[in-house]
Amino acid sequence: MKIKLIAQGSNKWERFIRRWGVSFLIGEDVIFDTFGDPYVFLRNIERMNIDLSKIKHIVISHDHWDHISGLWYIINRYKDINVYICPSFDIKIKERIGSFGVNVVQVKGLSRIKDEIYSTGEIEGRFKNINISEQALVVNSENGLIVITGCAHPGILTILKEVKKNFPDKEILCALGGFHLLGKERKDIELIVSELKKIGIKKVGPTHCSGKEAEGIFKNQYRENFIPIKAEEIIEI
Repeated sequence: MKIKLIAQGSNKWERFIRRWGVSFLIGEDVIFDTFGDPYVFLRNIERMNIDLSKIKHIVISHDHWDHISGLWYIINRYKDINVYICPSFDIKIKERIGSFGVNVVQVKGLSRIKDEIYSTGEIEGRFKNINISEQALVVNSENGLIVITGCAHPGILTILKEVKKNFPDKEILCALGGFHLLGKERKDIELIVSELKKIGIKKVGPTHCSGKEAEGIFKNQYRENFIPIKAEEIIEI
C-alpha cells in the first residue's frame, strides 16, 4: 500500500505564513489530515494527480486549524465521504462538518476505517494546559504496523504504546508524522528516542511539529532506518 505526503509545514516561517500542518494519502481513497493552507493542499493534490472523486475516507487527527483547513474544500464538492473525528472535537466544527451532508463518524476506540487501515480512536492528551485528544492512523501491513500521527499531543510514546496494546501480536514497523517535539530540551528528545527503540519501533519518519532538532537526533540514532519525508512524494518504508 502506498503512503504519500501531500503537504507538511515544519519550520517557523511556514508556521508564520500559516503553511503549517500535515496531510497524508493512504492508498487511493484515504486521507489523513488536510493541512493548514488550503491553497497549498489543493495545489499539491493537483500536482500529484490525486483524484478527489475516489476519496471515501478522511480521518482528522484533531480539530486544530492546521489539520482541518483543507477538509472544507473537499466535502463542499464531494459528499460520498466518511469523515472520522474524535468525540471531543469542538461542537461548532462537528456541526460544520455535518452541514455539508457527509457521513460523520465519531471514533471513540480502535476502529476499522477500511481493510487493514484503522483509527486508534480518541487518545487523551494535553497542550498548553488544555485537554486535547487525538486519533492516529494504523496501517496493518505485511511487514508490520505503520503508525501515522498528526501532532501526537498525547505524546508519541503514549500513542505507540496504545497501538501495541491493541495489536499485541504485531510489531510496529514504522512511526510517521508529527511527534510534537518542537521546542523540547535535547535530553528529553533523546530520552524519547531511547524509549521508542526500547519498545521496538524499527523505523521513524518525523515531520511537521517534530522540529528540526528532533529530526536530526532521530536521523543520527536510527541511521538507515530514518525515513526522510518530502511533500508530494511516496514514502518509502
